[in-house]
Amino acid sequence: MTPELLKKHLQERAEQKVAEFQNREDIVCKFDKPILAYIDAENVLFDALFARGLNDHPKKIYRPGKCIVLHYTPYAEEIVRRNEDSFLPTEEWIRAYMESLWLAMELNRTIVETLSGQGRLTSYLNSMMEWDPSKGREGWSHKLTAAIGGVGKIGPAGSLIVNGRYGGRAGGIITDGLYAERAPRPEGKELEAKLKEMLFEAEHPVCSTEMVECCPGGAISEEGIDRFKCQKYCLTLNKNIPLPEVCGKCFRFGI
Repeated sequence: MTPELLKKHLQERAEQKVAEFQNREDIVCKFDKPILAYIDAENVLFDALFARGLNDHPKKIYRPGKCIVLHYTPYAEEIVRRNEDSFLPTEEWIRAYMESLWLAMELNRTIVETLSGQGRLTSYLNSMMEWDPSKGREGWSHKLTAAIGGVGKIGPAGSLIVNGRYGGRAGGIITDGLYAERAPRPEGKELEAKLKEMLFEAEHPVCSTEMVECCPGGAISEEGIDRFKCQKYCLTLNKNIPLPEVCGKCFRFGI
C-alpha cells in the first residue's frame, strides 16, 4: 500500500472508530471528525523542547521511530458552548475529558493494528495517564507535538487551538514508517524565533480581568497563571490527570 493510500485508509478507519465509539450505550458525549497528521520525529523542535525540559524526545521513547502519527478529535461544539455558559466546569465537559481519553486509546490501537498489518514497527508514546505533579505537566505532550506539526497552536492557558476552536483530545503513536515530510532544520536565532512563536502565549499569557474572574480555582492573576494552583483545583475534578483541559474555563480567551 502506498503512503497516500495508507493515510486515506487510516483516516477512514479513524472516522469509523469515532462513529462506533460514540454510538456505544455507555458513551454520553459526541465528537467531531478526527484529524490525522504525520510529523517528522527528527524535527529539531523536539531537540529544543527536550533540552529545555519541556517535553520528552521521540527518540527517547522509541529510537527506531521516524514518524509520529498524531490524531486530534474535537468535542462536539455544543459541549464547549455549554461549558462556557457555566461558571464551574459542567459534568458533561468533565465526562468528555474522560471519554475522549478512552477514544484516544481506541484510535491508538486502530492505528497500531493498521500499521502492523503493513509490516511497520510501532510504539505508544505514553500511557495516556502519566502526570508529573512536581512539574505540573505530563512527560510527553501531544499538544506540543500538534503545534510542532502545524495541527494547531498553543493558547495562553496552555490549550490546543485547532481551526480556531479549543476542546478536544490529541493522541498518537510513533512508527518506523516514513510517512512524514522531512521538517526544516532551523538553527540559532531562527530556531529560537520558532520556539518563541510556538510557546510565547503559553509562557507569557496576557490575562485580562475576564480571564482572571472566570477561573474557579483562583489560579489566574494579571501577572499570569499559577500552574500549581491550577493543578490543585483540577485534582478535585480528576485525581489522576489534572490537565487544565479537565476544567477548560479559561480556554476561550486569546483565541
